[in-house]
Amino acid sequence: MNKIKKIIRKGKVKILEGDSFTEVIKEKKKDLNDLFEYLSTREYFCFPDIISTSDRTIKYKYYDKLKHDPPEKDIEFISSVALLHYKTIYYKEVSRKKYKDIYNTLIDNIDYLKDYYNKLIENIDNEVYMSPSNYLLARNYSVILINFYYIEKELNKWYNLVKDKTKERVCIIHNNLKKDNFLMSSKNILTGWDNYLVDTPILDLYKLYRNEYKNMDMESIFKKYIEINKLTKEEISLFNVMISMPSTINITNNEYKKVVEVKSILDYTYRTSNFINLGVFKELVNESNN
Repeated sequence: MNKIKKIIRKGKVKILEGDSFTEVIKEKKKDLNDLFEYLSTREYFCFPDIISTSDRTIKYKYYDKLKHDPPEKDIEFISSVALLHYKTIYYKEVSRKKYKDIYNTLIDNIDYLKDYYNKLIENIDNEVYMSPSNYLLARNYSVILINFYYIEKELNKWYNLVKDKTKERVCIIHNNLKKDNFLMSSKNILTGWDNYLVDTPILDLYKLYRNEYKNMDMESIFKKYIEINKLTKEEISLFNVMISMPSTINITNNEYKKVVEVKSILDYTYRTSNFINLGVFKELVNESNN
């Protein structure tokens, strides 16, 4: 019997070390055996090998991380994601009501955010002396308004594309994409599969963008993604709508923190607008128009 000599805790994961083995054990939230078996049938192998499972835990093979992340790590990451989507995509029947419900939900969200920011600006306009955070927001409010105009226009464009469709393109999505959940070892591995779903690939891409827009060259990685898995016009429109939604401001009495947060929201809005204007998906849209 292999004896455990050392246990290393990393967040919610435990690494078990013995004389001749190293294993990873974590809490079991979903039974992933069926998922990984299915992915293998689709010739997709970017997941950790399961050693054993119990009612409460999953034990994985341990993979040594490369000593230094290579320059192409981000490209390898997005390639692994694109292959996951490409190899598991299929079309399922969907009611027109689903698309209408999505549209209404997004419209309601836009209306809420527009009202939220309008009230903020009204309150700021009534101040005799603006705080630094309020001044920063007021000076850049036109950018937020332009962004709302774009979101509404793009959402209507998306709905016109899907309102008469009765099929939806779906695939296995990881649903927790971030750089910390990608490992380059003897093979490329996506970790953290507990939230996986069958849904539109756009949900994965949206979460990846929100998590890593500051840390990855989004133009390069999305160009690589569409080399492997092309997106449809309606998927592109939905993605653009979702990434363009601004967040609300966390109200705090700490003015420094509020300035940092307002700056972060504005920075995100500028970056996202620039990313969309780069036209990474323009060629795809033009192809589908021909």
